[in-house]
Amino acid sequence: MAMVNGQEDKKSDNKTSPMEEIDFKDETDKVKWRTVNDSVMGGRSQGSSFLTEAENRIFSGEISLKNNGGFSSVRTVGAEYDLSDYEGVTVKVRGDGRKYYFTARANNRSRVAFWYDMQTKAGELTTFKIPFSSLYATSFGTKLNGMKLNSKNITSFGLMLYDKNDGEFNLELVSVKVYGNTSNRKQEKRQVK
Repeated sequence: MAMVNGQEDKKSDNKTSPMEEIDFKDETDKVKWRTVNDSVMGGRSQGSSFLTEAENRIFSGEISLKNNGGFSSVRTVGAEYDLSDYEGVTVKVRGDGRKYYFTARANNRSRVAFWYDMQTKAGELTTFKIPFSSLYATSFGTKLNGMKLNSKNITSFGLMLYDKNDGEFNLELVSVKVYGNTSNRKQEKRQVK
């Protein structure tokens, strides 16, 4: 049985819209995954991602604290999504026991990322249900107050490891999908009036 935010997922929602069936982990002609390591600031960490034969994305490498380093990340580029009709995303991963961050960016603002903490368990498949409202704004690792993710214009999703621990890492991204289609509820409310 899969875990949701560290708890067993005992219910299943079989209702999906076409958008809910899109898996944002995949590459397409338009969407690519880009690596950003601490080398942009003089660090020596290395990380990258690739799709397996099972079509899961592997984010792996090695964190080095040399030269004030300590992070590795991958993120999508090339597409924009209006996800304002949804409550958030579910992210299913198989971790290595380290704490990762799920990231999102909006309005093509590369200096501001919105993070959600994902503490993984070594070898276990875990699903994180992430409301867009729970993502918090950061800029170069510093938390910013008063900013909310604009889910109407999401331009990137990603993964980051920034736990300030040396060593190898490996995270298997099984899926990233939207949930909670609110447009159906809005339409139902209009019909009731």
